[in-house]
Amino acid sequence: MVDAVDTATLEKLAYLNELGPAALEQLARKTQKLPLKTGSRIQAGDQARWMLYLLDGKMSLFSDGQPLVVEAFSRRAQQPIFGASRLQEYAVALSQCQVLRVDRNLFDTLSQQQSEAGYEIEETTLSDVESEIFSSLYQRIITGQLTLPALPEVATRIQSAINDPRMDSTRLSRIVQMDMAVTGGLVKAANSALYGGAAPVHNVRDAITRLGHAATRQLVISIAMKQVFKTSVRGFQRRMLELWDRSVRVSALSFVLARHGTRFDPEHALLAGLLHQVGMVPLLDYLGQNHPTMEDHEIDAILKRLHPLVGELVINDWGLGPDVSTVVREVNQFERNGSAPPDYCDVVLVAHLYALTHPRKGWPMAEAPRYDQVPAYRKLGLEPPNDEMKLDLFEEAEQEIRQVMDMLKSPSPA
Repeated sequence: MVDAVDTATLEKLAYLNELGPAALEQLARKTQKLPLKTGSRIQAGDQARWMLYLLDGKMSLFSDGQPLVVEAFSRRAQQPIFGASRLQEYAVALSQCQVLRVDRNLFDTLSQQQSEAGYEIEETTLSDVESEIFSSLYQRIITGQLTLPALPEVATRIQSAINDPRMDSTRLSRIVQMDMAVTGGLVKAANSALYGGAAPVHNVRDAITRLGHAATRQLVISIAMKQVFKTSVRGFQRRMLELWDRSVRVSALSFVLARHGTRFDPEHALLAGLLHQVGMVPLLDYLGQNHPTMEDHEIDAILKRLHPLVGELVINDWGLGPDVSTVVREVNQFERNGSAPPDYCDVVLVAHLYALTHPRKGWPMAEAPRYDQVPAYRKLGLEPPNDEMKLDLFEEAEQEIRQVMDMLKSPSPA
């Protein structure tokens, strides 16, 4: 059984004690106390996502082969058991122990939000009415009172199962078959030219075998996302559908860009592209429930300001990793990382701007730079666009783009 964590416990620990009360409360809800039996070993590399603290008992910490005995309530126990970059360290429980497990990504997000808490509102140029709504909504976000969407069950279960070394295609297929839309989407993907589907597959187990477990994980989460992009507020359903359509387009373009290079996983780029504006989902639902008569320009202004902040909270809540978190936080920072190596955010940023340059019918016009004039474009080493401001890469991959979009738009179960 996992014990609840109170903020008084967090306030005594290094780094965590730098957060304010509201942030600590939010962190406490996602923090766990875990028991360790005598002789249990934990490896730093396996726990990189977490900050671990010793709350009770005694353990031996091994760094560079040298043991250090750490006891609960000592000064050393107030520090994380493992350093953030010391992945070769490991610890062995010398007695029954209790360890606190803190989500590192969520802590980083809350810490960053706290340091920027006044900045967003000061820089906002909204009307008085918009500013009042913005401030109220912003406070709900930083105090953890905004309802975030849940990761679909099939995606949650596939996340857990994929790391099990005993997992095989038969067992994975049983999980996938929980969701008919995901099942159909996976079979459709396996039979597409994207994955060399010359001989057709007719069941999800064979589809998983063809795709591989890593690609299956990313695709299951991506296909299941259609369930997230929904609202019960009638007047906001059109906006949510348009958001989904744009996200699917950017996702497909990101997939093609990643396949063009050698340093990126196409399925991971697909997922990152699909979720680059996921912060708009809970924002639209909140505004629809609480401010249904807002003007479109007011909604647009608030979404633009807040969706990166909310999106990062959603991604960290789902545990999808720092790459996707960076994408939702920085995809609108068009001049980002001018000298750094290219990353997934660069891929999605170019795909996002390309989609804005060539919008589909009904898409709103957006103020943004040309996709070929941002640092991300140069970092990806792409060829200049043609006379119609289109990329030959995308023109030649139009069939792939349609197949990815078709896969993601697999009909939801009735």
